[in-house]
Amino acid sequence: MKKIKLSAVFNAFVIAVCIFLIVYFIFSKDGLRDLIKGSQGIEMKWIAAALFCHIGNIFVDCVLTWQFARRKYPDFTFTNGVKTAVTGHFFSAITPSSSGGQPMQVYCMSKMGVDVGFSSSMLLQKFVVFQVVATLYAAVLFAFRSKFVLAQINGMFTVWFVLIGFIWQVLVVAAVVLAGIKPTALKRLLRLFSPAIRKFRGEKKTAELLRKIDSKINVFRKSNRSFMKNPGLIALYLAEAAVQITLIYSVPYFVYRSLIPDGDGSWVTMLCSVAFVTVVSSMIPIPGASGVSELAFSVFFGVFFTPATLKSAILIWRTITYYFTVVVEGPLSMTGGESRKEIKSVLKSGNSER
Repeated sequence: MKKIKLSAVFNAFVIAVCIFLIVYFIFSKDGLRDLIKGSQGIEMKWIAAALFCHIGNIFVDCVLTWQFARRKYPDFTFTNGVKTAVTGHFFSAITPSSSGGQPMQVYCMSKMGVDVGFSSSMLLQKFVVFQVVATLYAAVLFAFRSKFVLAQINGMFTVWFVLIGFIWQVLVVAAVVLAGIKPTALKRLLRLFSPAIRKFRGEKKTAELLRKIDSKINVFRKSNRSFMKNPGLIALYLAEAAVQITLIYSVPYFVYRSLIPDGDGSWVTMLCSVAFVTVVSSMIPIPGASGVSELAFSVFFGVFFTPATLKSAILIWRTITYYFTVVVEGPLSMTGGESRKEIKSVLKSGNSER
């Protein structure tokens, strides 16, 4: 009898959850079917605006990927940037905690002739730019709409979830920035956790893990020197990331307009809501944070939508921002037919060269 892999069972479970949620939001009471059957219609021009925002977000990410790669590879085309970006989107969407996005982008770029060490550092720099802007974005929005946010997270469980999620985002950004400016300090800090890691992974695996981390930190530090010498370019990347985040965060507002055209919901307040939905969702290691994203959306957006429109809003929002990625971007990505061993060998060879 063929052994069933745990990953296959997990993937099947996630797919089942997604299918269940789609069916539930369509056919349950006050779902999309009831909305369509009722007298209230859907303003399709606002749905088109929401879709335009999401596609705009993808476009900006493609531009950023292309710009980062061209710093060392002038012949890296915009088409290559598109293929790399959508590959990252697709594999981030179908893997826990978006863990498959960057490795597949590194592999994708290696097939385009880009050095694995450079692509790894480049994608990490791009990640830092995005996370810095996203964290500042959430902080600024909270400062403007703190009363609203606190009103939505009055439950103790939700408070801790949001607080831990936000702290985790800040720590990740701080760790990567520290790797770029004070790598020795970060290495010392990481070694403080080595005794705890040894208890779970053993001496040999822990030593190997620390060597890999040291190698990645060294490469990132080396690549970061030239990056930090161009503040004008960094400012451009930060501005583009801000545009990208604004576009993707605006999707729920246009979904709101499509269902409640005369509503008085504030665009800025909804941006704030999406920021905290993202913070909560990022804490759950499930592909696409399926289930958690929907729950977080209902918590932060329940005040805007009526009971008759909330389920439809969640389904439309997830279709545009998540299912669109899986169904549309998947075929456009460089998924390839290579085995996992081949992908790992490329990544490993890149690590050894560094």
